[in-house]
Amino acid sequence: MTSSAVIIGMHRTGHHAIAVWLLHQRRGIDDFAIKTITPWLFKVENDDGVALLANNPLKRTSDEHPDKARFDDLVDEIDPCDIFITHEQEKLSQVALACGRSSSVSSEKAQTKTIIVLRDFKNWLASCIKMAERDNPIDSIGYMSDYIGDDQIAVYNNHCQLFDNPDTTYILYNRWVEDDSYRRDICDQLGLHFTDAARNQLSIFADGSSFDGMKYIKTASLMKVNQRYKEMEDHPAYKQAINDNPDVLLASDEIFGSYK
Repeated sequence: MTSSAVIIGMHRTGHHAIAVWLLHQRRGIDDFAIKTITPWLFKVENDDGVALLANNPLKRTSDEHPDKARFDDLVDEIDPCDIFITHEQEKLSQVALACGRSSSVSSEKAQTKTIIVLRDFKNWLASCIKMAERDNPIDSIGYMSDYIGDDQIAVYNNHCQLFDNPDTTYILYNRWVEDDSYRRDICDQLGLHFTDAARNQLSIFADGSSFDGMKYIKTASLMKVNQRYKEMEDHPAYKQAINDNPDVLLASDEIFGSYK
């Protein structure tokens, strides 16, 4: 029986790095060992069988890869023992609807866990704004919303809302990057075999770090990801987002503690 996990996140919350790491927490997998099946579907194999990582396979918009429509068929053909499914940039109710349309996630034979990956509000904002500057000509960014939109912040806030629900699994990116005992506990909670393989691998998605690019491709733990906000505190878009969203900052501080 296939064990499935839907990993929910936002751009720059670290959910891709965590998804790749989860894929590698298997007996006999001691280093980065991912193989590409399609541009959005990847695998790691050991003596237990094949584990899959599917990047946003439940999205069907025109800018998504067309063969994502074959996701459930591909899963049936490969018959993996585990599958990790990322889903980003949508509220939890929208994620639930998307999952309901997939037999790989919602069928009786699927044992599906829901995992929400969170990063603290300040560092998330800083990375989003830096990504906007990295990916767009500076003269094309004319409004604060070009850096970070209210809709993105609303989805982030939505992802915080089930933190006290015992039936929901959260992975806090800030702790994950710093605490090996926390990573070990995650594996115990999810029934995985802790190896910490791929912890130092920079995410294979989204062109690397907003701040460092691909500089730390094999040494990701050296990045100061919990200090990004310090580089953006004087940025007008960062200051406005902080000032305009005190409720979201409070929700983040209650989960992570205050970054000052």
